Amino acid sequence: MTEYVAVVSFPENATTYQALSELKGSAVASEVVASALVERAADGTLSVPEGGDAGAGAGTAGGSLIGLLVGALGGPLGLLFGWGAGALIGSAVDADRGDTQDSALLSLSTLIPAGRNALVLEVSEDSPEALDAFASARGGQVLRRPLDDVLAELEAQEEAAQAAQDAANDKLREQKKAERSEKREERIARLKAAFHGN
Repeated sequence: MTEYVAVVSFPENATTYQALSELKGSAVASEVVASALVERAADGTLSVPEGGDAGAGAGTAGGSLIGLLVGALGGPLGLLFGWGAGALIGSAVDADRGDTQDSALLSLSTLIPAGRNALVLEVSEDSPEALDAFASARGGQVLRRPLDDVLAELEAQEEAAQAAQDAANDKLREQKKAERSEKREERIARLKAAFHGN
């Protein structure tokens, strides 16, 4: 068995909902560890639609790697990639940049452009044929990345985000220290003027 994170995209948003429903009763369901139907808003942010049954297979988005992945890409990690905050995704352009070509996270996201949705799956499969056939029969396409690559990249991004936060905290402390020093000098000058003025 090989473990992957897969994004399955379809030409129409409605087809994605239908595919999720059909996935549950299909032969492919036994290979699906966790799943989520993920939508990207016009501003680039990712979400799992509310009120719907978001999962198929043994697990749903909340307690799995898929939940972690969606949360990371929808939060600070997504902002690092330039998603959200009003930025529309130029996935094809970004995917061609040399410094991001090997990014598992970026390549997974290219199948979910702004205003569209896709199934994000954690799969454990002997062979890719069953999921590929399931997607192809509905006009979809599948992009897989090894689970370990996705985990390693999430860990590296988390470390980078923590290092950036630590650097920002250090800078803020230095700034506050400088401000206190300036205020102290002003206080001393005011006191000198008051005492020398009497």
